[in-house]
Amino acid sequence: MILASAFLRQLQSPQFQPQSVYLLYGEEPLFLRDATQGLKQQLQELDFERGEVFDVEQGFDWMGLQMESQSSSLFAQQRFIVLNMPKGNPGKEGSAFFQFWAEQSASNSEICLIVLCDKLDSRQIKSKWVQAIEGCGVVVQAKQVPAQEVPNWIHQRAATNGLQLSQEAANILAERTEGNLLAADQELIKLSLLLSTENSPAGQMVQVEAQHIVDRVEDQAHYQLFALSSSMLAGQLNASLQRLFRLQQEGIEPPIVLWLLTKELRVLIELQQLSSRMSFAQACKQMRIWSTQQSDYRQALNRGTVEVWNQALRLALQVDRRIKGIEKTLNESEIWLGLSEIVVKIAQPQSPLLTANR
Repeated sequence: MILASAFLRQLQSPQFQPQSVYLLYGEEPLFLRDATQGLKQQLQELDFERGEVFDVEQGFDWMGLQMESQSSSLFAQQRFIVLNMPKGNPGKEGSAFFQFWAEQSASNSEICLIVLCDKLDSRQIKSKWVQAIEGCGVVVQAKQVPAQEVPNWIHQRAATNGLQLSQEAANILAERTEGNLLAADQELIKLSLLLSTENSPAGQMVQVEAQHIVDRVEDQAHYQLFALSSSMLAGQLNASLQRLFRLQQEGIEPPIVLWLLTKELRVLIELQQLSSRMSFAQACKQMRIWSTQQSDYRQALNRGTVEVWNQALRLALQVDRRIKGIEKTLNESEIWLGLSEIVVKIAQPQSPLLTANR
């Protein structure tokens, strides 16, 4: 097993040799993205063509995949196949497929498997299918950066964008993006484009001070909304309620939060209806849901039903009427309590409401 950072260095080495299978998993979306994109780029430079992308869902046809991979040798065409398996549970047939693949890896150099998973627990890491992959390929972990180390990570990442951040600037950016590495990376790219154009010749490191971050990086509330959406869909109730409370403390207007909640509910309803007629991957593609978001939506659909989401929408209507003064409310805290009820419905549909409907 290797960390994503070390794997990226391996990809850049002139001695890089492709393996028959790669398993990339972990909790940090940025590292998973970088490792996956880096691997695909290296394979393409070695004349591997892009193959099919498969989404492993319940009832997935592992035998069909095995036949597909075996047929490639007839044409001796190098290509890579991507398996999206968020839960990391291939089942009995999938486990047998990976063990078969490991046994045949020495004689199959035309095709490379890239398996993408979310976080794997200790039991999954010790499973036969993961051990089979590690025996003939590479297992890459995208591990989260501890909160206290995020400023140092930002400082190092900035250098790759031609920026030299002061320690205070790195601390403020870490605080404003609340440890969201994807958000921090986007801000560093924006700062590089803006400040390099304004102040510095091409190729020269640009010094970034705290005031640059204060002036140019959006307030944390933007990221809190993003984080609230993600934690609700992933079923993280406590984190969701904490983020909702923080939004309230930061003075975000209730209609903005209500807009976010109703938007996600409508997406869940449409996605659940589409998924009954087509695969989850096809439904996400039709609704233009990014691949980085699909795991969260999948978890939400596994917990709730269209009926549950419609119940939550009815709660949202009540809150909307209170915000507009159509229904009597005692104070604004009652509105925020209504918003928290909706958050509970999305994050944990089976949980009782925090309060009874009034």
